[in-house]
Amino acid sequence: MRVLVMGAGALGSAVGGMLGLHGHDVTFVARGAHRAAMSERGLDIHRGSGETTLLSPVAVVGTPDAADGPFDLILFTVKGYDTEAAAQALRPAVGPDTAVLPLLNGIETTDRLRDILGEASPLVGVALLTATVVSPGVVAQVGTHAHITLGEPDGASTPRVEAIAAALEGAGIGATVSSEPRVALWRKFVAVAPIATLMSACMAPLGPLRATPEGWALLLRLVAEAVAVGEASGVGLPADTGAWAEGLYRGFPDEYRPSMLVDYERGNRAELEQITGALVREGQARGVATPAFDTLYAVLKVRTAAQGDAPRDR
Repeated sequence: MRVLVMGAGALGSAVGGMLGLHGHDVTFVARGAHRAAMSERGLDIHRGSGETTLLSPVAVVGTPDAADGPFDLILFTVKGYDTEAAAQALRPAVGPDTAVLPLLNGIETTDRLRDILGEASPLVGVALLTATVVSPGVVAQVGTHAHITLGEPDGASTPRVEAIAAALEGAGIGATVSSEPRVALWRKFVAVAPIATLMSACMAPLGPLRATPEGWALLLRLVAEAVAVGEASGVGLPADTGAWAEGLYRGFPDEYRPSMLVDYERGNRAELEQITGALVREGQARGVATPAFDTLYAVLKVRTAAQGDAPRDR
């Protein structure tokens, strides 16, 4: 399978790297020091199991129009605030049979991609895989869990989603083809939005938050608000979604940091509007009160304004 990774940050590098190690023809769109290191030395991939593998040589370009398109699959792994610009830049790499699989935080990406690239290309994708760029050209999976849920926006079973799932499975990444991918998307969002929002406001890893009764209670209050918004959206969230999110939080290590917190810590632009803002706006649209989210959204908007025009991380 010919694969283009649009946005070779931590997640894109990890998933694309695993596909490349298992025989797929992968090209990465990257920038800065990470791109230079990949071009010169290859991509060093640290798996959660402790295994380390070097993918070399690596096909890496600065923009999609420099790649030899079209591709069978495009992994869309840019930051949420880059969605429109990145989708416009993708046009030369998208052919009539290209599948675009977004693996971003948030609930709006597939619809935004369809507005720009047309109805045929975008899928719905949900990644439960945590990774970090340790240094330029070096990416590490955090923990051993790696799973992607994907599907057509209308839930149809098609050969292309089955082929993508098979490729991911063959690369050691669990994959599920779902007839209700938006349910999986919302389920993850209900878990991500509370913890990313609160930990970014606290500017602390999970351990201190979990050890503080008031902090833990506030986190669960945010989960309840997110569940209420999800239920009002009509996607059919499973009844155990809140308990599932709480279970995830209890299982994370004390040093866990969501990507939004990492961006604030590093002075990078954060996905505030794509995560916290999206939850608040959806609540307003559905007539669901979100007082805890509203307060923390205001706090983080002030933090973002004080940070100014932050540099981008890749």
